[in-house]
Amino acid sequence: MLEIKDVFKSFGEKKVLGGVSLKVDGEAVALMGESGGGKTTILRIIADLEKADGGEIIKTGKTAVAFAEPRLFDNVRVIDNVTCVMPKENGRQQNEKRARELLDSLLLGGAEHLYPRELSSGMAARVSLCRALAYGAENIVLDEPLRTLDEETKGAVIDVLKREFDGKSVIMITHDGADAMALCKRTVVLADGKIREKTEDPE
Repeated sequence: MLEIKDVFKSFGEKKVLGGVSLKVDGEAVALMGESGGGKTTILRIIADLEKADGGEIIKTGKTAVAFAEPRLFDNVRVIDNVTCVMPKENGRQQNEKRARELLDSLLLGGAEHLYPRELSSGMAARVSLCRALAYGAENIVLDEPLRTLDEETKGAVIDVLKREFDGKSVIMITHDGADAMALCKRTVVLADGKIREKTEDPE
């Protein structure tokens, strides 16, 4: 379970979040809104990279985060970028098996021994996504996970995410209404520092 409870955040004189509340429990929720409206700030607060001015984040279980930019370790091969977040008690062999399965499902088979500098932007985004999924968290927060993908690759990735999201509490930041409909049970909109349910058709 992941709950954002009456969270406030300002940067100087600019109020970004004005009492944001959202509870996600075993479902996938799309978070939409205008650029610069505070969606990534929410992600950073959930990830403990930003401190809220007020309110709280309640998390049950582990939380995995994938940012809009991949944030991979440059001097580490793809396979190790993924396995580095996995439980050591599973053993290296089991972790590598799971990592390879995820990489293959995200159309990255054969890329496991490459370095991040050898990847295209779309490949790097999928490795970042793979790492978030491999963490084995109960809560998953993703920032524009499908943005850099072509339509054919996006379709394959959506199929994987549908499977991996099952039973998890997911917040997916997106500007694409079609992506929201494909992956999430409901959509909320961040506007003027508040969250409201989106009831109209996505633009």
